[in-house]
Amino acid sequence: MLTVEMWQQIRHLAALGRSRRQIARELGVSRNTVAGALEQEGPPRFRPATPRRSSLAAWEALVQTGLRRGLSGVRLLEEVRAAGYGGSDATFYRWLALQKAALREPAAACRFETDPGEQAQFDWSPYTLSLGGVATKVTIYSLVLAYSRRVHWFPSLSEKQEAVFEALEAGFRHFGGACRFLLVDNARVFVSRHGAEGPAFNPNFLRLCGHYAVQPIAGTPRHPQGKGKVENPFLHLERRFLVGREWRDWSHLQAALADFEARWEQRIHGTTKVSPVERFGAEQPHLVPLPKTPFLQFTETFRQVSGDCLISFGGVRYSVPWPYAGKSVLVRTSQGREVVVYAPGGREIARHERRPSGSPPVILPAHYAGLRRRHRACFHALAVRFRECYGTDGVAEVFLQRLLARHREHPERALGQVLDLLSATPHSVAQAALAEAVEFNLCSPRFLEERLRRHGAAAAPALGTASTAPHPVRQLALPELDVERSLAAYGRALDPAGKEPA
Repeated sequence: MLTVEMWQQIRHLAALGRSRRQIARELGVSRNTVAGALEQEGPPRFRPATPRRSSLAAWEALVQTGLRRGLSGVRLLEEVRAAGYGGSDATFYRWLALQKAALREPAAACRFETDPGEQAQFDWSPYTLSLGGVATKVTIYSLVLAYSRRVHWFPSLSEKQEAVFEALEAGFRHFGGACRFLLVDNARVFVSRHGAEGPAFNPNFLRLCGHYAVQPIAGTPRHPQGKGKVENPFLHLERRFLVGREWRDWSHLQAALADFEARWEQRIHGTTKVSPVERFGAEQPHLVPLPKTPFLQFTETFRQVSGDCLISFGGVRYSVPWPYAGKSVLVRTSQGREVVVYAPGGREIARHERRPSGSPPVILPAHYAGLRRRHRACFHALAVRFRECYGTDGVAEVFLQRLLARHREHPERALGQVLDLLSATPHSVAQAALAEAVEFNLCSPRFLEERLRRHGAAAAPALGTASTAPHPVRQLALPELDVERSLAAYGRALDPAGKEPA
């Protein structure tokens, strides 16, 4: 058989002036082979031999019918043997593979382009990355504008529904708008089920789409070519950014990913022949404008703020700004690693690093700063009123200082109760009660109420009633006072007549 190498050698030797006899003797071939090689202008081509008609051709119609019915190879072999086939099993299975290949549809796809602002494609892929020397599972979400090919990658530690929605919203906010149609896959966070009339979308996903005024489209199952614009960038992300790299921490990963994304959008795209950033200039005016607030309709994540400005989420208590005490706020996780608190109107009011269940409360002092200033102002106003009524020196001032030292946590509340008690009391009786409180070092509203009752003063508002003073937090502490006296002196505090016992 004349090969390409032999044909080349024959033509080479002939060009050197060798005769056909010499060439045949040197290469060990016949002179007819040499003559045929010299007559051919091109190298020899091999054509597959025409296959012989198989002995199974008589059962071809039976087998093709069975394949369309979904019958297995074992079942088809049983049927053709029952019809008279007597060959080997191996021969039948080889022939069956050819029949299946003939019926298989070609793996061809129709390439299409969309108008500006018409379609966006969304998908994600999990990776195991090294963060601070620790192998961490990180899911990277991708949103691609089909016209301009601009892409936004969003890393997260979670694949739950709220993480998927957060990534979608981050992409919309990054581009400054949304496309009219959003192409997604058939994950349960998007599609609840497939019916005869088409896919039934997840209700929460439909609420998200309604919030951003987009129409969802579910991709054809087992047909990744339909989302090729969002599938292909993952390959480049892996090869050019993820493989063989390490990051110090999460912030380092986010910054490096954002830098790679910025450089990736400046490249000349292989299909459009322009950079995605340049092509985005023509697409941006066609994007659907974004609403003023993010999508906040997760009723299961609403939390009630306690009186001490804390919420409970995931088995841990987190602080929020004090003006939201007693109110309802919305709590979400961000990227699976942060807890974000929103006001009912959608404004972000607090952000904490997420802690494991059972961890101590996470408190930011800044959330209480305004509250402390408010309580200090309240106490100072009450102190000015007290001094105006009972003097700025002597017994009244000593009583005020000891009251502050005794009630470090809530001084304005205790001082407000004292003023309420003394408001309906004659000035002389009030001064006497204050002097006794200072003498026995019992500068508290409850002791003062008892002394006023024994002096026969008019009934004062009962302690424990509602006060207009706000709930305070910890104030500046004064040093404890050390006052000593004989036990006989305390007897007068117990004697209703106010006389010292004999």
